[in-house]
Amino acid sequence: MTKDILWLIYLYPLRFLAWLMPAATMRLLGRALGRAFQLVSGGQKRVVVSRLAGALGPEVSVAELERMADCYAANSVNRAIDDLILNRLIRAGRLNPADLRGLEHLQEALAPGRGVVLLSGHFFANRVAKRWLAGMGYSPLSVRNGEPPDRRLGRLGKRWLQPRFSRFLHAVIRDEAFVKDPQCPLKILKRLRCGGIVSVNFDGPFAHHRAKLPFLGRIKRFPTGFLEIIRLSRCAVVPMLCLGDSRHFTIRFLKGLELGQWDSREEFVSSNLPTLVRILESDIRAHPEEWELWALLRDQVRCSPRNDGLTEDAAAGSPGPQGNHV
Repeated sequence: MTKDILWLIYLYPLRFLAWLMPAATMRLLGRALGRAFQLVSGGQKRVVVSRLAGALGPEVSVAELERMADCYAANSVNRAIDDLILNRLIRAGRLNPADLRGLEHLQEALAPGRGVVLLSGHFFANRVAKRWLAGMGYSPLSVRNGEPPDRRLGRLGKRWLQPRFSRFLHAVIRDEAFVKDPQCPLKILKRLRCGGIVSVNFDGPFAHHRAKLPFLGRIKRFPTGFLEIIRLSRCAVVPMLCLGDSRHFTIRFLKGLELGQWDSREEFVSSNLPTLVRILESDIRAHPEEWELWALLRDQVRCSPRNDGLTEDAAAGSPGPQGNHV
């Protein structure tokens, strides 16, 4: 019920204020809300500190872990405020240019005309960065779960608020395909065959076919369906990292990956998925306060000698935060 109240406040009074107030004022309000959120979310902070400790190891002090958890909470609120003001910033031409690194890698990957899959994780700056890229002529199709389940929602949230929040996010993201849409694979292939860009955040839990791999000190299930699309389309694959918020954000592209080609889906997954996971894990360890899925690690088991390899399953996705991508 608490989350229902927060969503109700966010979708109505706060969204109304965002239409009236200057962006700078909304950011000041966001900072105040961030401090208040840190004061009342002690339970969540303990969860995040525990996940950070398990991922980063004993060499990171408790004080540093708590600082990261506070930054994580502040970034959560900043991203929510950015969603409210992003369209206004873009229409007014007031979205600051990105600190863009490695654009030549994206351009090189696009040159053959077979399309590009941008691979990333759930970082707070993703939506701002992708809207900015669209304005630069590099519009990515975001693949995401439009209405993921959430155990923290009450009846009001599930029946009334979640559909309205999904429509609100669609107005922010715009260019997207939903994983529950039967036409989603065809939409992805169509974009790639036109030489376009598809963005996949492959750390989300919402997928039917998944593979287990060690990740941040635990075992996590990763979706594998996007790898089948990559194998069949033979498109380019470029890792992307987005950091910051609408005041200042960084977009970094790595050189396109040379993925081993295999005849079977299973061989392609086992050959290439560990490489993708290592890149994602490295980005998260370097910028832990910028990754939004720390709480989801509680639903996964720790690494052990019996459970540390890549194995496929078709388990149903577990509940998580709104707006996850496959």
